[in-house]
Amino acid sequence: MQAKRILIIEDELPMAMTLCSALLHPMSGGYQVDVCPLADVAMKRLRYEQFDLIVTDLRMPGNSGLELIRHVRQTDSRTRMMLITGFGSPEIEQQVQGMGAVYLPKPFSLQEFVAIAQRLLSEDKELEKCREEDGSFEAQWKPRS
Repeated sequence: MQAKRILIIEDELPMAMTLCSALLHPMSGGYQVDVCPLADVAMKRLRYEQFDLIVTDLRMPGNSGLELIRHVRQTDSRTRMMLITGFGSPEIEQQVQGMGAVYLPKPFSLQEFVAIAQRLLSEDKELEKCREEDGSFEAQWKPRS
C-alpha cells in the first residue's frame, strides 16, 4: 500500500518543520510529507498533485488558508483538510467546518495534531475499505427498494 501524502502549507518555517517532523516520526504512521510556504504555491501544485490530507495555516502572505480550502473544495470534496491558526474566531471555525475541514486553534500539542491527522487519514481508509467490499462507496448509501 502506498504511503499517505500530506501537504503542509505554513509560512513560518520553524512551525512547518515541527509539524513535518511530528508526522514523519515512525510512530505517526509513515506518511509522505511535503511543505509549501504559501497558499498560492500550494494551489499551483494541487493542479497536478494529489494529497490525502492538506494542513494549512490561516494567515499567510497572499491567499489565506480559508481561500485555499475554498479553492480545493471547488474541485475536490474527498481530500481531508485541517486549518490551524492562532488568529481564529467562532466565525472562522464555523466556515472551516462548513467546508468539511477540521479547525485546530494554536497553541496545540503535537500529540493532538498527529492524532487528528491520523483520524482524518483513517477515515480515508474506511472509505477505501467500503469501496473494496462493495465495489463502490456510493452503493453503501443508496436506498434499498
